[in-house]
Amino acid sequence: MIEDYIKNSGEALLSACFVYDNARSAEKMLDWKFLGKDNLAWTEGPCLSAPANAEQINHEYPYILNMSKEFSVAANLVIGNTPIKNANGGVTAPMSPPRNKDGSRVESVIAKLAIIEQFEIYKEFLITFEGPYNKKRLQAWQHLISEDHSKIISTLTNRRNELTHDKNCLLPTMKEAVEYYYLIKQSAKILYNTHVEHF
Repeated sequence: MIEDYIKNSGEALLSACFVYDNARSAEKMLDWKFLGKDNLAWTEGPCLSAPANAEQINHEYPYILNMSKEFSVAANLVIGNTPIKNANGGVTAPMSPPRNKDGSRVESVIAKLAIIEQFEIYKEFLITFEGPYNKKRLQAWQHLISEDHSKIISTLTNRRNELTHDKNCLLPTMKEAVEYYYLIKQSAKILYNTHVEHF
């Protein structure tokens, strides 16, 4: 039971990190502020580079993203057939959230999805033994767990709820997603061991 939870949550985290690294690497290749082969953006991952002993990627100009059919259809559904052109002659898609401090739009989207997925895997696991996956269940477990652990569970639950329901919440980062995974995994182990001891 706990082994399945650990496997599923670990695979989900690694998948999110893989998608983030790919998306952020491409995003950097498209950004005008990362021009030049000596730009620090190319010294720290995630980023794309050529193999050793091969001609390196040209960073003297930004690359162009050819959108997928799905993005094209989605843009048409959201913006319509007659989008408003911006000052450069292109179309600015109304996307949320805004760019973070590093200029990334992909990081907060992927981190948010990763955190929400981690919580849902955790919740699914806790349901198998009626663990404290919400406030009502947490109250029923108060006599079995420490006050500190109860606060951690509340913090994990509140952050998931905030990301799910509050559009204006603090943007998450991949660092937060990895930390969230660590805390929620530790919480799952403690709760499972408590369940085994008391039921």
